[in-house]
Amino acid sequence: MRIAKIALILLITIVPQAVLAKISENHAAEPSEINALRSSDNGFRLILKSHRSSTVSAGQEELMAKAAELCAPRRASFGKYAFELAEPVGGLKAKPMVLMLRQDIECGVGPSEGLLPAQTVPAPRMATQDQVQRVEQQTRLYFEAKDQGRYAGAYDMMAASLKKGITFETWKEQATVFNAKAGAVEQRIISKITWYHNPPQVEPGFYAAVDFSSKFAEVDLHCGFLAWREQLDGTFLLVREEENYLDKQTQQKLEPSDLEKIRQQFKCR
Repeated sequence: MRIAKIALILLITIVPQAVLAKISENHAAEPSEINALRSSDNGFRLILKSHRSSTVSAGQEELMAKAAELCAPRRASFGKYAFELAEPVGGLKAKPMVLMLRQDIECGVGPSEGLLPAQTVPAPRMATQDQVQRVEQQTRLYFEAKDQGRYAGAYDMMAASLKKGITFETWKEQATVFNAKAGAVEQRIISKITWYHNPPQVEPGFYAAVDFSSKFAEVDLHCGFLAWREQLDGTFLLVREEENYLDKQTQQKLEPSDLEKIRQQFKCR
């Protein structure tokens, strides 16, 4: 997926359906209804009617298996969505609320290997040591703001083009849910920085794709990348973020072979 797809933020990598089936086979709940409509050559719109999920995050988890099935063997990423909570027919209070979720997904490649096609960067535009240090520092500051719950500060590091794809309130809700699920951060590692000068199909400029991996109290497997674009004043703003993770509770239910498949799919180092 290219940087041009900046309207889709916080993309979620999908675990293969066969793996999720093992996790959820004993989970009893009233069946949900899922319909799929093709929206483009590489995308679908999933429509979920659920009696057991009351939040967007929970509804998206219900859609993961279907998204993986539709996109296989490519990776499925979640994009824009719309939802509503409705009272059950007849106003029966014993019945749970009904979640109607319309979720766009895109089938494509992932981590920064697929971010942009390989570029030949002229020597004068190779990253300087100062640029490398600024990107590393901005990445650390961004993670610190998210990990410490300073969401407004983290959101301010995003480019205007990225903010158009998601409101602060929605982004904050997603970040808060993840922090609560993951627990305290234990480790953040920058594993690689890849530089791109004036790549095709995006706004001209100097871009840095930062691959990272992390560990939290309740999440051992977590990785992804941040894409930064250099501004005229020398600062870097975030134009894309992707993170993939598997919590410990789910991880413990997997066979070693299935866990290794997920690790390879996530491209976690």
